[in-house]
Amino acid sequence: MRALVVDDDVVSRMALADLMRSFIELKVVEAVDGQDAWEQMEMGPAPMICCCDVQMPRLSGIGLLKRVRSSPRFKDIPFVLVTAAADLETVKQAVTLGISHYIIKPFHAREARGSLQKILNSAWERIAEPPPATLNRLNIAPDQLMAYLYSLRGQCAVFARDLRRSKNLQDVQDVVGRLKGLHTGCLTLGLHYAAELVLQLPNENSDIERVEQALIEIELAISSQEERVKARHSLAGGAAPIKRSAMGGAPG
Repeated sequence: MRALVVDDDVVSRMALADLMRSFIELKVVEAVDGQDAWEQMEMGPAPMICCCDVQMPRLSGIGLLKRVRSSPRFKDIPFVLVTAAADLETVKQAVTLGISHYIIKPFHAREARGSLQKILNSAWERIAEPPPATLNRLNIAPDQLMAYLYSLRGQCAVFARDLRRSKNLQDVQDVVGRLKGLHTGCLTLGLHYAAELVLQLPNENSDIERVEQALIEIELAISSQEERVKARHSLAGGAAPIKRSAMGGAPG
């Protein structure tokens, strides 16, 4: 999953981005101000967490927070405000708007990471089942879970490839069946957020761009879960691909 880091100051943004990269399951995306961040959010996959400076040109951190909390798509995203001590009055305003936490600059990496870990743990409960719970529920080994995740990601990749080759959904064979298969796979592997995304695309009349965007987000969710499995079970790399049907081919 993605972590969106927003700050117009290059050094501050680099420091915050490096802090977020210490969470290996996150891919860090940077934005130079609130407007840039909002445009990236609208055009791309929803981030798992947003860490944002307060004072920025074009759109401030408070302005971005207002947009995020008023958006049905983004309203539940954890939003961390990164602020100077002089901005504590702004923090009080942000609390009423629904910030998840705030970090005072210059921050201490160890303390900030501890706070962010708690927020991410809570966010993961909404996004995906903890890997040990999935292993126990399915009674499988970590390398088997990796193979299942790889296969599900392959389904997304094959579907996305077929969409790119087509002009509309009607040209893609068995859209409803594929979406049903993805939904079942996501539920089986405890990928709550990804399963919800599939449910938002219930039939052949869905906009092809919406399906493509959903597939990107689903693949990111699967990849992040793979990183969680690797981290928890000391797997150096992904499981060896196992041959599946054409619907479960290796990601291309």
